[in-house]
Amino acid sequence: MSDTTSIDLGQRLSKAVSRLMGTRVQGERARMAVPVLYPSGASAAVEIVLNGSECFVSDLALGQSEAEMQGAGGFFDAAARKAAKRYAVSYDGMSIFVIRASIENIETAISAVANASVAASSSAIFRALEEREKTNTEELFNKVTRAFGSSAVFREQELLGRDTTWNAHNVVVVNDRKIVFEYVTENQLSIASKFMMFSDLSKSSQPYSLNSVVSSIDRIGAKAAMLADVSFVMQLAANDEEYRRRANAA
Repeated sequence: MSDTTSIDLGQRLSKAVSRLMGTRVQGERARMAVPVLYPSGASAAVEIVLNGSECFVSDLALGQSEAEMQGAGGFFDAAARKAAKRYAVSYDGMSIFVIRASIENIETAISAVANASVAASSSAIFRALEEREKTNTEELFNKVTRAFGSSAVFREQELLGRDTTWNAHNVVVVNDRKIVFEYVTENQLSIASKFMMFSDLSKSSQPYSLNSVVSSIDRIGAKAAMLADVSFVMQLAANDEEYRRRANAA
């Protein structure tokens, strides 16, 4: 490889990095976007404050804001403390930060703070999602039990897919056939996890009837089409007869 090609590649990579990590500098303070994404799809960002040969690096409490916007603010504190310990950074109840980072090694602090912030918000959102799913799954379990009778309904059961086993909820057994009713929230983590499970179960040799139960098909929007590729999408408010019909569905 020629020197010219190497220089061109280096220049192109530098430009790519500068676009990925946009930076605004005002005196001895800077804000930098970091190519690590929060669950909403927003990029993480850090603030860097120069103090002599050292820097203070903070996530500007963006991780906490992300969790609050997703209704997971109550779970953020525990998640942030755990993430701060994992990434060897600090947390003060709002922001994730590094107090004293060497300017020569600033990239390490930037990476640690951004990743800790994203990890904390992701964990908090996932925990909030689990709690919401517990409540709605309980309501769904009661509806399914009323429709099929308690002797036919299992609150949880391990099902074999093509590639792995899955812990499924609200499993109804009718004539050796298993009908699965999984509650799915509008959150993309919930949709992605159920899509993965149903994708594998749908390829199994077992005769499953797979059903994604949502609070509102309109609210879940275009993502319902993705779920519909691997399951039947129905609303939680459906009547008993609609639930029973799923026992005979393909």
